[in-house]
Amino acid sequence: MNRVVRTAGKTVGLYSPAVVTGPGARMVHVSGVLSVDPEGGSVGAGDFELQMRTVFRLLGETLAAAGSSFGELVKMTTYLVDPDHVTEFYRIRVPLFEELYPKGNPPGNTLLVVARLVRPEFLIEIEGVATTTSEGSAGDELVG
Repeated sequence: MNRVVRTAGKTVGLYSPAVVTGPGARMVHVSGVLSVDPEGGSVGAGDFELQMRTVFRLLGETLAAAGSSFGELVKMTTYLVDPDHVTEFYRIRVPLFEELYPKGNPPGNTLLVVARLVRPEFLIEIEGVATTTSEGSAGDELVG
């Protein structure tokens, strides 16, 4: 079980200041998730909300495939390409996080505005670190 660490100050947004992983937990490092279809084509070019919702759906699917979940997500790093999308990001995230984190313990998050992502049509990318007690699945590949 992960433990959220609270500090004296209020956070500027929906994130926890720190999360301590529980005993026996294994780490899952999720590479940046983009708004893509199963063939790698772009989904929602020019539509920030569609891209954001697609990224969160794919992030959830990736976590599940790794034997984890949003509840075990410890830290996210969010990349936006347009500072004008910051307000929309928070607007969309509030009801999304109310559903994903009904106890109000979201993961840590760093939000960065960058010049560009891997392809110019992508407006948002999210990477994450989660925990799992799962040993993995038959489809996993060993590296190293």
